[in-house]
Amino acid sequence: MVQSRTAADIILHNGKVLTVDPGDSVQQALAVVGDRIGPVGSNDAIRALAGPETTSIDLRGRTVIPGIIDIHAHMDREGLKRIYPSLAGARSVEDILTVIREQVGLARPGEWITTMPVGDPPNYADVPENLAEGRYPTRWELDRAAPQNPVYIRGTWTPWNVPPSVGVANSLALELAGIDRHTQPPDSSVVIDKDGNGEPTGILIDRGRFPTLEFTLMKVAPRFSHAQRVKALKESMGLYNAVGTTGTYEGHGVAPEVLNAYKELWDRGEMTVRARLVLSPAFKSMAEAEREMERWSHSASGGGFGDEMLKISGYYFNYRGSRYIAQARSAGLPYTGWAGFSQAYNPPGRFLRLVRLAAHYNLRVNTIVRDQLDEVLRVFEEVHREIPINDRRWTLGHTRDATDGELERIRDLGLVIETIPLTELWLRGRPLVDSPELARRAAAHKTYLEENIPFGFGTDNKPYNPFVTLWSAVTRQERNTGQVLGPEQCLSRLEALRAFTLGGAYFSFDENRRGSLEPGKLADLAVLSGDLLEIAEDDIPELHSVLTMVGGKIVHRGEGL
Repeated sequence: MVQSRTAADIILHNGKVLTVDPGDSVQQALAVVGDRIGPVGSNDAIRALAGPETTSIDLRGRTVIPGIIDIHAHMDREGLKRIYPSLAGARSVEDILTVIREQVGLARPGEWITTMPVGDPPNYADVPENLAEGRYPTRWELDRAAPQNPVYIRGTWTPWNVPPSVGVANSLALELAGIDRHTQPPDSSVVIDKDGNGEPTGILIDRGRFPTLEFTLMKVAPRFSHAQRVKALKESMGLYNAVGTTGTYEGHGVAPEVLNAYKELWDRGEMTVRARLVLSPAFKSMAEAEREMERWSHSASGGGFGDEMLKISGYYFNYRGSRYIAQARSAGLPYTGWAGFSQAYNPPGRFLRLVRLAAHYNLRVNTIVRDQLDEVLRVFEEVHREIPINDRRWTLGHTRDATDGELERIRDLGLVIETIPLTELWLRGRPLVDSPELARRAAAHKTYLEENIPFGFGTDNKPYNPFVTLWSAVTRQERNTGQVLGPEQCLSRLEALRAFTLGGAYFSFDENRRGSLEPGKLADLAVLSGDLLEIAEDDIPELHSVLTMVGGKIVHRGEGL
């Protein structure tokens, strides 16, 4: 309903405005006053607010939603993916060699040729089976395409799919890396593939949860520079705006090299996505951890410190992990590669000490609990008995399977659940197909609603288009069988939208400032390419924004409006 007759700077009318207000009302028009949502209501009522300086936009029936808030975004990575040539669409070794030859034609002799992984983004699934030969190219095949240039086909960042990550180097790259028949792998999780004569084939296999090849065997390969990170981050923001994303929460943590890129864009006034960042530490000792937490407690405690565009709050601590992976990747700091975060090894005792320190300094804790929920809850409960945390919104990332008892404990601790339904249900849901009970508990969004447990969605940048993730929460299909996993947990489209808007705002302590199209809130919104409520389910993943606003400013305008 119209609240007042405040003069409007911008009017959007003749549309379908999904307000995500408490009643999920659908209106025809809204006004923007400064950086805020003004009155929302009927076409006639809102158009009456136009003045001589008002910009009026006829939506021509299009749907308007609050800006998407992606709570597991890894936004910086999308631009980074575009630095190196893609092998998407390659269906044979010869197709790959064709790309290499093209790059050689653009390079000087001796210059590195580095590509993205074998396979198709965003998941790089089903490799190398997607190639006609059913195998990766060898060093000798790459040599024929690039006899005077070192070549490195990067392995996947394994969270895009699942291990292993497989990189391929030609003979010159192996020579520069010092890899020969006598080279030993740095860990049992790494394999240097060899032919029948014991010669390395150039194929390097990393079975770790997070790959380490570029921090060990292939650390000679080109790395992302600061300038590349800044340029890529700005490009990423534009890409995210184009799919309706106006805010992110980086709950997996952000390392200093990525913080520096954000700060540079913020200094230049070039941010177009509101970013809420979580610190990714690289503590070498508990004494160092306490000193750092005490320093950050003045600015990163509670809901954090910053402005409406950039804010920092809390820490990410991983639970358990791999000692080898932590040591290998930490040796490369401040460089973090694809990760953008530091990797630590925190067995239960150390994790407890870190969490207790964070509670003492009121630093919000974020962690990932995909396979270890009960153990993490035990730690949180122990800390809660000493220092109450139930009003601090500590977060559980990549939440997959939770029993009814665990959900009760989560509610009692005031925790917030983050899920990535596209990963857990579509990409990695095959083990759930034959287990109805496990499927019911996996990413149990309806149960979260019934139990009044706050939750939100993340894309994990695979892909960054939030409507693919929203589709997964609505349909819960597994990619190989098409089976619906836990049909009783399917969300309605409006419920899924609420999780991606107000749910994300709650993660950021911003539910009173954004996440719905209500008067007085920040004017973050997207005009969609199709009607979210009416289009066929299979068309939901193709939705994008034709106009995106952040704080009343148009940050993206595509064709069709």
